[in-house]
Amino acid sequence: MAKVKSVNTSPERGTGKVPVEVVLLVPGRGIEGDGHAGPGSRQVSILAWGSLEKMRTPGLKPYPGCCGENIDVDRCVELYSILPGTVLAVGERARLRITGIGKDNSDGHADRVIRGNVFPKEGAFAEVLTGGEVRPGDTLNVPRTEGFTAAVLTVSDSASRGDYPDESGPAVMNLLNEAGYTVVRYYVEPDEPGLLESRIAAWCDDGFTDVLFTVGGTGMSVRDITPEVTSNVCSRDVPGIPELMRLKSSEITSAAWLSRARCGIRERTLVVNLPGSVKASVECAGFVLPVLDHALEILRGDVAHCGSSA
Repeated sequence: MAKVKSVNTSPERGTGKVPVEVVLLVPGRGIEGDGHAGPGSRQVSILAWGSLEKMRTPGLKPYPGCCGENIDVDRCVELYSILPGTVLAVGERARLRITGIGKDNSDGHADRVIRGNVFPKEGAFAEVLTGGEVRPGDTLNVPRTEGFTAAVLTVSDSASRGDYPDESGPAVMNLLNEAGYTVVRYYVEPDEPGLLESRIAAWCDDGFTDVLFTVGGTGMSVRDITPEVTSNVCSRDVPGIPELMRLKSSEITSAAWLSRARCGIRERTLVVNLPGSVKASVECAGFVLPVLDHALEILRGDVAHCGSSA
């Protein structure tokens, strides 16, 4: 489970922040006593420690608050793929809603806080919905009030380069939203094993996601490596789900039998490979959604076992 690493404040804007023992989040304003407190969409700034570790400015060693962020979280959390609108529970009471990822740094103002400032690319802004104290060691999670959370990861060299816009990932997200899922993450990744493996692992390990759908990379091209990566990062296989997708898809096209899609479990997240085309990805997701609820309940610990007594 993800945790808060540091909480940081400063009385003025445009400066690095200093770690403190505890902060008080005030609804609609931000952190009491912080220079950025006030109404608007940028009440609180958040950065993952993994992002800070990417800073390679000679002579500078990153430290909590150095990029002007209020809250630093574990390196396992990948903040910049979280979708705006996602609600995070922090500590015992506080609730934040993500309002944006990164910010414009074309005038270089962020680099005046610290050279090589990573926040404009990978930091997150949030507004305070529910107030409360937050301190290092507090948990950070997506509250499960109703339904399940989902993430969509499109795997495509061309789409990641910007050769064309990804249409399959957003189509799957629309289907999930209509089915009552809360989609908390979306990203387009090239067909690179190391990058893909790291991202799937990160999305599973912080506990924000109940089911992760990959889109693409399930065919026979030399660059189609999504099934192999899925097997590498997952501790257990769930062969019935891809078998169901192939069976149902074969009723539409015999080419479905060429799919190498896999499904597995990492921590408490189910990882499902979908094909890359818009039509096939939506169809296959639709085939498996009716059987997922019970599986996700078991993974979350909502039910103790699969069977039921007569």
